[in-house]
Formats: sequence, structure tokens, C-alpha cells
Amino acid sequence: MPTPTRFDPIAELASLPGVGPARAARLARIGVQSVRDLLLVHPRRLVEWPAVEPLAEALRRKGARVRVRGRVLRTRLVRLGGKRSVVRATLGDASGEGDLVFFNQPWMQRQLEAGRELEVCGDVVVISGARALGAPRLASDAAPFPAPGTLEPEYEGGDGVSGDALAALIAVALERHGEDLEEPLPEDLLAARGLPTLARAVRALHTPSDREAFEDARRRLAFEPILALQARLQLRRARTGGSAPRVRVSDPLHAELLGAFPFTPTDAQRRVIEELRRDLDATRPMRRLLQGDVGAGKTAVAAWAALAAVEAGRQVAFMAPTEVLASQHHYGLRELFEARGIRTELVTGSLRAAERRDVTERLARGELDLVFGTHALFSDDVVFPRLGLVVIDEQHRFGVNQRARLAGKARGDADVHLLLLTATPIPRTLALTLYGDLEVSILDAPPPGRGELRTRWVQGQDRRKIPKFLAERLAAGEQVYWVVPRIDGGVEAGADGAATERDELASQATGAIDATGDHGATKDGAKDGAKDGSGPNAEQRFRQLAARAPLAQAGIELVHGRLPAEERRMRLDRFRRGEVGLLVATTVVEVGVDVPNATVMVIEDAHRLGLAQLHQLRGRVGRGTKGSWCLLLGDMKAEARLRLLERSRDGFLLAEEDLRKRGMGDLLGVRQSGENFEGLEDPDRDLDLLLAARDLFQRRPDLVAAYAARAPEALAP
Repeated sequence: MPTPTRFDPIAELASLPGVGPARAARLARIGVQSVRDLLLVHPRRLVEWPAVEPLAEALRRKGARVRVRGRVLRTRLVRLGGKRSVVRATLGDASGEGDLVFFNQPWMQRQLEAGRELEVCGDVVVISGARALGAPRLASDAAPFPAPGTLEPEYEGGDGVSGDALAALIAVALERHGEDLEEPLPEDLLAARGLPTLARAVRALHTPSDREAFEDARRRLAFEPILALQARLQLRRARTGGSAPRVRVSDPLHAELLGAFPFTPTDAQRRVIEELRRDLDATRPMRRLLQGDVGAGKTAVAAWAALAAVEAGRQVAFMAPTEVLASQHHYGLRELFEARGIRTELVTGSLRAAERRDVTERLARGELDLVFGTHALFSDDVVFPRLGLVVIDEQHRFGVNQRARLAGKARGDADVHLLLLTATPIPRTLALTLYGDLEVSILDAPPPGRGELRTRWVQGQDRRKIPKFLAERLAAGEQVYWVVPRIDGGVEAGADGAATERDELASQATGAIDATGDHGATKDGAKDGAKDGSGPNAEQRFRQLAARAPLAQAGIELVHGRLPAEERRMRLDRFRRGEVGLLVATTVVEVGVDVPNATVMVIEDAHRLGLAQLHQLRGRVGRGTKGSWCLLLGDMKAEARLRLLERSRDGFLLAEEDLRKRGMGDLLGVRQSGENFEGLEDPDRDLDLLLAARDLFQRRPDLVAAYAARAPEALAP
């Protein structure tokens, strides 16, 4: 079989009917730039068309996909403000009646006039306490429903392209070009894994004859992003070369640096520091990923490396993804560095022009040794004449290309040492496979002397006890976080990236969590919630808690991402210094806030957040010697996740659970570079594909460039 040098896009999207420049641009924003991309789109799920059943019987099956026939009895349109609306049409048959609910489709009111006979299919949902069919599909003479038992893929759209529109385009592309996909993989590899060719897989994926054929096709297409991921790693391994300035740390200096810390390093920290010491003493550039659970002491290890680099006459860039985290590192480490005469500064986007000019000029003259910063460090005016070490915290929030840009600020042909930190644990064997171009270190033990941290999912009447408990902790001189994901009336991102209109309407019906923590439509909650049809947000919760004297007496502040950076920093500093007892915040405090005196974390809407984010938030407490509490307020829909958090503080266990439930996500940090190769779709079933991809490129290096070319943004080492 001839080896392709590139993947043929088959045809331009504009060759498909109905795809003009505007639609092509929208498709490009969801990652579809050619007909080939369109054919490789994965369905969100595979559904089986049900048989028609009585309406009353269908509505008993919450969450089920059902199919019913009936007559429209009445229709009404409810405006929720702005462009948001809900159309409710009541359908009746011989068994009873029930509602069809359509979100943000006001035109449906005209289509669902009273007396019309309908056949509809949709999911049974609970809205405002009653069961209904949410956004069902309607059959018509021109488009009748398939026979019961027919399998049909459903697609997830975005950026103005609906799932149905995507399905229609895929159907046309499959008819015209389904047989044109060339197969770049060796036949023996496909046979060994029981995988169909690409052309057969695409047809089985979009028009499946049975579930087994669909699953085989899914695995073949799941292989594509895995191959692209491994191809990038192969190129990054090949490009990791050059030489970096040696940073020699003698035994006396090593002991001196360890003695500079106001605590005794743990055995785990000493072990990792020794690994860094060996890396820095080599001319080959260090490329090391340091994993450590929340509170394991990663920052102290990174600080040791920074001290060693500066002692060797090099400059250090210490980068974080948010101003909160960059400021926390500067705030927490400045005293340690300045005690040794090390000159530090903070560079963020919120610096005034004159301040920024002063800092960058001193940096360029070599008058600064260590600079903490955010993405602002990428700017052309940030110049390091002696850059030797780059430390990047929460590295998964940066793309590989961004990391390379910062490392590329070294002068001349010299390379720099690179230390990446992450509190998102990855099972070690998987990390070694994913980060094949990096050495991996793990901090697997927290510093001693930490108080016990207990996590509780608080439900029902127990929520009424929260204010009294908080008042007791505040009276004892301790501090409290109260986290609400929403800033104001807007819809916040949840565990799946977006809250739905369905959630909003349900929140409007059930009322807000009032200042007592109980579910109910209190005077304040009803008034505030009515503004936007949503539950309480950080600003509302701040007002409600500030009205409670026992809590407000300890001092209360509000922090969220829309505050000016300087104002946000001032409020956080007041909390750090203990001038404020209660901090109401959004998830902006997920990382970068270290207050050992904080002993309670309350998290509202915990069902909207993933395990990793909840674990990160929980890590803001339990950092001192006192016992601490994390109180989760969340719906039953997240019971399994919240119960797991109650049982375990093991970040690796939680990460593995997240891996099983939510896929690989952004472990390589590629999404931030403009591409979205998510790697494994289903780790339990597909880990063998990742290993097969790695082995394939070792046997067939001629295939590397073809697969890597699919992600040009991410090719930098």
C-alpha cells in the first residue's frame, strides 16, 4: 500500500449543498474544515426508535426516550426575558395528557395550534415539578419517523449549527464521498485490533446496522485523535534537543537552600528535589512534569528549583494561568526569595502602562532575577537576557505551543529547563504514555501536621444548620469560603461546560437556596431569582449573608472574575491577612488562594462541577493544623460523585474516576492551542488503542508526519 504524505481532505465543504461562507465558518469553529472532518464527526449517542405507547404510561418513565400520538389541546408561550422563552403545548390521548416543552423556539406556538394531530418523540424530563417531553421531534408527512427498533445517531452541534443540521450534512457527505476515504493504516494492524477500514467505519458509524458494528466503527474513529496525539509526541521527542545551561548545586549549597524554607521538606519533596537536581546538572534541557495532589507541596519544590537557577546566575519565569494564582505565588514566595537577595516582580495584564514599562526594562537589563506572571509573559516586550528555567503551574491550562513560546525566550541557541506542575493527577502508567517526551515526578504524600478534612454532602433540613455552624467557626477566629459558581444573572458553566435552559426553568420553579441554606422561595430568594429565572448567584448570596449579623460581624467580601484585577487582589489580600472572616466567591478561588486559617468550604450547585474541580476547591481548606470541613450542596443527580468525595481525599483515585466518566479532556493541553484532540474517548475500552498507536509509529515512522500534520498548532516541542 502506498504511504500517503498527507491526508486528502476529499473535498471542500463548499461543494456540499447549503454550505456557503457563513456556514463554513461556523462549521470551522466546531472543528469541521473539510468533508473528511465532517465524515469523522462522532455522534453524541446512538438512540433506538421506540414504539408508540400511551401518553400516561410514557410519562412514568423519567429519562426515557418515548414516542406518543395525540391531539394538541392548548399552547402557551412564556417569555423569560431577553431572547429566552418557553413554549408549552399540552398533548392529550385516551390515557391522559402531558406537556411538550420547547426552549427558545417561540415559532413553535404557531405550529402547535389546538386540534392538531401529532406524533412526537422525545425524552421524559421533569420541569417545574411535573413530567413532560423536553424539546421533542415532530413527525410529518414529508419526514415520518423510522420504524421501531431503528438505530439512529444523534449529533451535538454548536456555534449556530444544530445537531439536526449536522446530521443532514453528514448524510449528504456520506452519499457523495463515503467511499473516498483512503486508509493509511496497515491491514495487519486493523485485523489484529478487529477494526474496520476508515471507509467502512464511517458508514457504520453514521448508518449503523447494529450496535456491534457501531461500536467497532466508534473504536476505529476513536483511533484517529489517538494517532494524532502520539504523532505529536513523536515529533516533540525528536525536537527535544539542544543544550541548556548547567545548574550545579553542590552539597553545601543544597543544604543551604533546603534550610531557607521555614519548614522541613517531606521525604517525597526531598526525593523529587533530587530528581530535579540531577536534571539541572545536565546540559540536556530538563523537561519534567511534577504531579502532586492538592496541598502536596509542589510550589515548594518549584521554589527550590528557582533558587538553584538564580544562584547559578540564571533568570527564572514562573507562570500561572490566572492573576489570582500568579499573585498568590508572588505573595507567598517573595519573602523566601528576597531573604536571599533575589529580586522578584509580578507581570500581569492588569499592570498600568508605566508600571509594566518599568518592570520590563529592569528585566531586560538583568536587574530582576525571577518574574511571576500570567499570559502577559508571552508579550514581545518581556525579554529575559539570562533565562535558564521556566516553571509553569497548572500546566494543563496552557497549550503546548504556548509553553514552547515561553521557553523560546532564551537568548541565542541556548535552551531552557522546563518544569511543569499539575494538581490534576494522572495514573502513572498513563502519564508515561501520554507525556512520552517528559520525565514524570509524583509527590504522593502531603506535608505532616495537617488537620483532618471532612467532606459532607448536606441535604434537606440539615442545610438550616449551616449558618449556625459557620457563626461558631467564625467566632473561634477561623475563616470560611462560600462558593457559588454563578456571578450574576448569567448562566454559569457546569460540569459539561454549559447550563441548559431546562436547568434555568427548573431553578425558577423550585426557588433559590435561601440564606439559611434551605431550598425554598424566601422573600430575598424569590425577589432576586425572579430577575433572571435562575437560582441564587454570588452577588445575591453575598447580600443575603451580609444581612445576617452573626456572619457579617466577622467581615465579608465578594470575589469574582469580573472584578478589576487590582480590586480582586485587594479583597483576597484582606482575606489572606485575616481581616475578613467570610469570602463569598465564584470558582475563581479554585487555585491560588492559600489561607491556612480557613477551615470551612461551602460549595453550592456542586452537581454542576466535575470531580477534579470540586477536589481543587476543597483543597483551599485543610491547609493548616486545625480540623476542616467541606460542605457540598448539590442535587441528587450528582449523588455518586458527591458520595465519592465524602469517602475519598485521594486525588489519584478521583482522577481515575473522572477519566472513566469524562474521558481524557485536556491532559495534553492541546485545546488551548486551538485544536481539540481529546485522546481516549473511553479509557476502559480504548487504552489498548493508545498503546497500539505508540507501537505503530515505532514500526512505521513514515506515518508520523501525516498524522501530526492534522494539528500544526501543536507541533512545537
